[in-house]
Amino acid sequence: MILVFSCREKSFEEYDESEFYKTQGIIISARQTKSILDSPFMKEIKYEYFVNDSLILEDSEDFSFVDMQRGVPIEVLVHKKNQDVSFYWRNGIPEFATPYQLDYIQKKMDTIFAEMENVRLSK
Repeated sequence: MILVFSCREKSFEEYDESEFYKTQGIIISARQTKSILDSPFMKEIKYEYFVNDSLILEDSEDFSFVDMQRGVPIEVLVHKKNQDVSFYWRNGIPEFATPYQLDYIQKKMDTIFAEMENVRLSK
């Protein structure tokens, strides 16, 4: 008898959408994946997301969307029973974002855009 165990994480399609809630997030890095087998448009994004106003977590996913860039505010789906399980939902700021979250996102965007401008000017 051969037993096979998989250590891979479940994809969003393996869950029921009702197991998640939406929250505010922001892309903090977006770079081309390192695998030679990936599409030249494949990016690994890392993002921060709010569980509440006092807890911010980080996660990552691979995407082939060209518009995935640092500093873009996003909506994130977070698992109701395990807040470490999250998935990118879409770009944007949801109507339920709190003033604290909006302020945090704006400061993060300002910092990222200032860093990008400094890199551009140094070339």
